[in-house]
Amino acid sequence: MIPAPRRLVQAVLFAAAGLLLIVSATARGPDFDFPAEVAGFSRGPRTDYEARAPGLGYSVVYTNERWKADVYVYDAGVANIPDGPSSPAVTGQLAQAASDVRTAVAQGIYRGSEDRGAVRLPGEAGAKFTCRAFAIDHPALGPTESLLCLTGLRGQFVKFRLSGPTAKQAPKAEAEQFMTGWLDRQ
Repeated sequence: MIPAPRRLVQAVLFAAAGLLLIVSATARGPDFDFPAEVAGFSRGPRTDYEARAPGLGYSVVYTNERWKADVYVYDAGVANIPDGPSSPAVTGQLAQAASDVRTAVAQGIYRGSEDRGAVRLPGEAGAKFTCRAFAIDHPALGPTESLLCLTGLRGQFVKFRLSGPTAKQAPKAEAEQFMTGWLDRQ
């Protein structure tokens, strides 16, 4: 028989371990499906930011011949993120992402950028996302078109950043098909 003080210590440790499991499951948020292929885009690697910086979640890369698409899922420490593109939380994240592009220029990550403003995507994506377009002068890629779109989904921010060389003139319809195709699988 285990002495009472030792049983108490074990009970407290088991309770604490159970609480940690609950907290870490909550911090991870809902899992999302990242199919191997979506609308002609192939899945690449996943990057976990959450372990280093809670709230930053993770991202998965997709590519086709014209676009590189990064899909970010995170909560930024915000509770109760509503579904859809029009909540103050989501529009605030879009403004923050636009500020991040300016910061990347100031830090020398990009040689320059032009915020081309709000973009309304065609089709059903127009109702599902809030978006901005950018022209970015990337040191490794040269002139690049970048489309940044956000929405809220299942208590998380879902951010799409699609970028491609300006010379390839990637059609926005491809971006729309990728984003709506990805959302349809969730």
